[in-house]
Amino acid sequence: MPPPTDRAAKSSTTRSDVRTYKGIGVSPGIAIGRALIIETRVASIYRVPIREEDVQSEVTRFLEALDKTREELLELKQKVSRSMGEEYASIFEAHAMIVTDASFADKVAQKIEFEQVNAEWALSEVEEELQARFQSFDDEYLRDRVADIKDVSERVLVNLQGIAHHDLSEIKHDVIIIADDLTPSDTVHFNRRPIVGLVTEGGGRTSHTSIIAKSLFMPAVIGVPRVTKVVDNDETIIVDGYEGIIIVNPTPALIEEYLSRTTRHAEAEKKLLENRDVPAVTRDSIRISLQANIELPEELDDAVKFGAEGIGLYRSEFLYISKSPLLPTEEEHFNTYRMLAEAVAPNWCVIRTFDLGGKKLAREVMGSKEDNPVLGLRALRLCMKHRDMFKTQLRALLRASAFGKIKIMFPLVSGVQELRQVKTLIREIRNELDIEGIAYNKELQIGIMIEVPSAAIIADVLATESDFFAIGTNDLIQYCLAIDRSNENVSYLYEPLHPALLRLIKGVIDAGKRAGIQVSMCGEMAADPIYATVLIGLGLEIFSMNPSSIPIVKNVVRAVRYRDCKRIADTALLKKTAQEIEEYVIESVAMRFPEGLVNKPE
Repeated sequence: MPPPTDRAAKSSTTRSDVRTYKGIGVSPGIAIGRALIIETRVASIYRVPIREEDVQSEVTRFLEALDKTREELLELKQKVSRSMGEEYASIFEAHAMIVTDASFADKVAQKIEFEQVNAEWALSEVEEELQARFQSFDDEYLRDRVADIKDVSERVLVNLQGIAHHDLSEIKHDVIIIADDLTPSDTVHFNRRPIVGLVTEGGGRTSHTSIIAKSLFMPAVIGVPRVTKVVDNDETIIVDGYEGIIIVNPTPALIEEYLSRTTRHAEAEKKLLENRDVPAVTRDSIRISLQANIELPEELDDAVKFGAEGIGLYRSEFLYISKSPLLPTEEEHFNTYRMLAEAVAPNWCVIRTFDLGGKKLAREVMGSKEDNPVLGLRALRLCMKHRDMFKTQLRALLRASAFGKIKIMFPLVSGVQELRQVKTLIREIRNELDIEGIAYNKELQIGIMIEVPSAAIIADVLATESDFFAIGTNDLIQYCLAIDRSNENVSYLYEPLHPALLRLIKGVIDAGKRAGIQVSMCGEMAADPIYATVLIGLGLEIFSMNPSSIPIVKNVVRAVRYRDCKRIADTALLKKTAQEIEEYVIESVAMRFPEGLVNKPE
């Protein structure tokens, strides 16, 4: 990417007022440093007509730039593989595939031939078309792929024009990067120091840039409107990746406060990790299992670090995202699942099948436009429509089950018929594997996510045909309360302690117990220590969450009695509003933990 811009004379124009800006915290932590503004400077590209006899040589020039770009990306993949692991390296393997994908490479070549224009212009036109198409989608995952297209296109353009390519690793002093947006290629070059934090205007939680920043343990806040315009070079910045805010020109007192917070976070984590190897057992001997939600195999290290008892949810979507616009092969699925199974042994690993909306697949797979993807063709519904794609994943899952304790979990099941259909498909695959002489676990457990109100209401019926349940509160709240949690106009109605939701959760847990099957919770609600007492009181015995949340939830579990939690839950169920329940629960937790949730009272 271009070198940092030299905009604004440093101290003479730097403002002295304290200013706070809100974004999205995608990588936790606190960083304090000087702002370095990175602005993308788009090279001037002109439309140059070429003679018919020169068309082929222009196409050849473009293809040579493609080949060079692909070689660079594969070299970068090897570098990332050594330093960060295969899952992150696959991002750049996918970029290398985009270079030769028909929707990209062939379109540029065709534009050169049909319009008789220079390669730079044809490339920029195709890039704009693809970006506009991706940005028009409602779906966050697909919109976040715009950065990948931009990254690849810029690399090809650099090779076409013979421009020296600068990257952020050239910076040698402590800084916080302030940028309009950053490509994965930029981000992966970050050293742990001198770059100590990251703030961008663009990006999403699921963008490759955000994922890489989190893997580097670099505090990062994205989605800060106009941040490159409201911050000047060399202004002191505090990046709070926990709260998703940045503070510009903090006072000495604020800096001291955040330095103290950093120390307190480190001390709190150290204190909480003292209980890493002890079981999560209430004071009256009720055993609670705390498991981890992960989407990258590399996160297994965090799961071990924070004391997870297995993987309660492996989101297999990232395997698809990292290979987009292509689909992962059966062997790529199998190798990932086998590695997970062997790594978590002797604990269980619950793998959720593909759970993205219709627009999150490569367009070659999808055949229709989704006007309302939240209520449309997504998750299990989509998979059952595209059975060849689904069978690839299911075959790999069954094969991997021979190498460890794997469970398969299906998302967005709304009724018994859907479950029976997918179980029939699994029986067909088992017959195929038997004929081929391929081993798999004959006792493989098959469970479902309870995240649709209809499934929660008939949980007693579904329990007779499922081996386990996992309550997915993120979608269950959304569907139960009829709100779009990404819509800022109604987000205030997203209430985990709504009486209707608590009644649904209790009904699911009770149905599971009556049927003798395990019930877990893997939504964000399970990671909140404030809600832990209520959930334990409702009878929940398996919590699955982000690994870093496990120690504090364990601290709560080990400090309470089940009978007290049940009393809290029973009282909460009698109250009429989410606000009444929340006030009551917070008051009850405050009485039990007067010194805060980190410090267990004597």
